[in-house]
Amino acid sequence: MLFNRYKKLLTLISLAGVLAACGGNELEDKKKELHQLQDNLSKLEQEITTLEKEIEKIEGPKESKVVLKPVTVYNVEAYTFNHFVDVPGDVISNRNVVVAPETTGRIVRRYFEEGAYVRRGQRLAKLDVEILQKQIEEIEKSLELANIMYEKQSKLWEQNIGSEVQYLQAKNNKESLEAKLASLKEQEAKGYIIAPISGKIDEIYMKEGEMAPAGQPYARVVDINNVEVVAEVSEKYSRDVKKGDEVIVKFPMLEIEKPMKVNVVGQTINQTNRTFKIRMKVTEKGLAVKPNTMAVVTINDFSKDNALAIPSNLVQKNTNGETFTYILTNEGGKKNVVKKVNVKTGKSYKGKTMITEGITSGMVVIDKGYSEVVVGEEVRIVDYKI
Repeated sequence: MLFNRYKKLLTLISLAGVLAACGGNELEDKKKELHQLQDNLSKLEQEITTLEKEIEKIEGPKESKVVLKPVTVYNVEAYTFNHFVDVPGDVISNRNVVVAPETTGRIVRRYFEEGAYVRRGQRLAKLDVEILQKQIEEIEKSLELANIMYEKQSKLWEQNIGSEVQYLQAKNNKESLEAKLASLKEQEAKGYIIAPISGKIDEIYMKEGEMAPAGQPYARVVDINNVEVVAEVSEKYSRDVKKGDEVIVKFPMLEIEKPMKVNVVGQTINQTNRTFKIRMKVTEKGLAVKPNTMAVVTINDFSKDNALAIPSNLVQKNTNGETFTYILTNEGGKKNVVKKVNVKTGKSYKGKTMITEGITSGMVVIDKGYSEVVVGEEVRIVDYKI
């Protein structure tokens, strides 16, 4: 309705402009009519203004819509922060023995082949000891005669018959032959290669018919039920690793991961690589890890209860070397206002950094969108992370 009145008034004004070109009394009449219309227009504008104010009071003021930047946030909560270090290691056997003959001889028989399980004291192979056996037979015959002669001389000596020299010669001859026979039999026993431990024959180095020199390796016997993991740890952690500590041992190629106890901690530092050794005994039956299997030992070198940590990428550093992060606060009657806080950091592990100063439990740290916010502005939270 107001628009129609306003339109009509404008039409009359336009018409008055056209009539102004006319002369005489008619011009005066048109001027009066124009002034009247102008007065009406002024009154109409005032009415429009009054009505607009009344409508605004009824509808209320129009608010301008502000678009807030979206961010995701990380809720800071206290928990036990653990730091670990991975150290390469190897599986070794405490009972990994190379067996060698004690005397030189030709191998005439092998009693076991590779992969066979043998017990301690079993014969692995026989050497050619035919010459020794013939010597033993000769000595045994001579010893029989020497025993007879000694018994007779002993009886005669008891009856005071014969000389003491004859008796002592018979005794000495008997004892000499006994000692020589014992020596030959001992050498004969060395004609067999004996297993020094119980275990499996891992490898045999000589074939039947080959000459086996004394001390030359014949075979390797390994007891895989008596193995341990050995790792060399940097001296940096020499005060952090103790006997009885639990570590995680992984065998990457076998896809096996097991907790184990440190049963030996080396007491000296290797001057070449600045490390010390730790040993973990493999006690689980059926694990069947072979010597020289690659291992990775994960050591917990640091733990802190009620620690505060945030994703490492949220910790930033300025040109002055100060570290900081962005959090959200409620201030000035506004919610989720961006604030910059300086922080001090501790150890980092697996994408999280421990914060020692600057934030407290319950704070909300800006995650995604932190690079686009401005300190003091209000933002909109779209997701939470813990």
